[in-house]
Amino acid sequence: MNLILGVKSMYLSLMAQETELDFSSLEACIRALYAARWPEGFRCPYCEHSHAYEINTRKLPLYQCSLCERQTSLIAGTVMEGSHTDLRKWMQTMQLVAHASPGISALQLSQIIGVTYKTAWLMLHKLRAAIDSFNGREEPLQGHVQINSAFYGKPYGSVIHEHPQRQPLLIGASIDMLGVPTRIQIMHIPKHHMNGTTVRGSGVQAFIRIHVDPVALRVECNTAHFSSRRFRSLLAVAAQASQWMNLTFHGIGPKYLQRYLEEYIYRYNMTAKQLPVWSNLIRLCASSPRTTYSALTGNRSGSSSKAYYRDNLAS
Repeated sequence: MNLILGVKSMYLSLMAQETELDFSSLEACIRALYAARWPEGFRCPYCEHSHAYEINTRKLPLYQCSLCERQTSLIAGTVMEGSHTDLRKWMQTMQLVAHASPGISALQLSQIIGVTYKTAWLMLHKLRAAIDSFNGREEPLQGHVQINSAFYGKPYGSVIHEHPQRQPLLIGASIDMLGVPTRIQIMHIPKHHMNGTTVRGSGVQAFIRIHVDPVALRVECNTAHFSSRRFRSLLAVAAQASQWMNLTFHGIGPKYLQRYLEEYIYRYNMTAKQLPVWSNLIRLCASSPRTTYSALTGNRSGSSSKAYYRDNLAS
């Protein structure tokens, strides 16, 4: 057993540039995940002690705290906890989610990393659950905020009457001095918050409660379908999100729509802030708790994957 050394320098290297791992090397993947999980060096999850011994009797190392002597595995407390899928496949999946253009579907992933479609689907949705949680912890929209209604799905003949395959959205953004959205949020609106193709005030207020800073300098909202005051930059972002989902996943149903929107929101906001997606995503997955298959597939109130969406949109 060897005393674990700090890996802060490796973590800083990951943050400084989008590191390309050698996915054939289990040792390299272990080092990268360790650096993302403990950027300041090991921290015991039970007593917060900073020193541990490494036990290499398994495929993935165990870490035994030198103070309380309790053991923790490398993937405990991460999205990979409980998974029997090789760590190298997980790391390659994160890299593909971060860099593949326009994105990566479960079918494509299953063929690339050599797993079943169900396993690939579950892996991607576990990553989306971590992204979902991250988006929910981000600061609300601030400064000059614009909100506009939009739709996901084919533009069926009538623009007045609802269609079951057309899903209503609200998109909001912080707008810079040039009128460019610098940070976005998109929310799938339940049908009981709709009046035909118009979002009711209750839906707008729920969006503002969840996503807009109470002290935002200016909040403008448009939900009228034919208004000349439509915020075209927001409609363009919503159209890009729809195109991305259709091109990558060949269409998304209402049950999981919000989760795919969360992935698009994450990609957009990270890119707008010029932050490295790969190193952020691995750190996010290393710090996000396990999500079970039943939790990912269970029936939910409405289509949103977020508990606070369900609470705010229930009435």
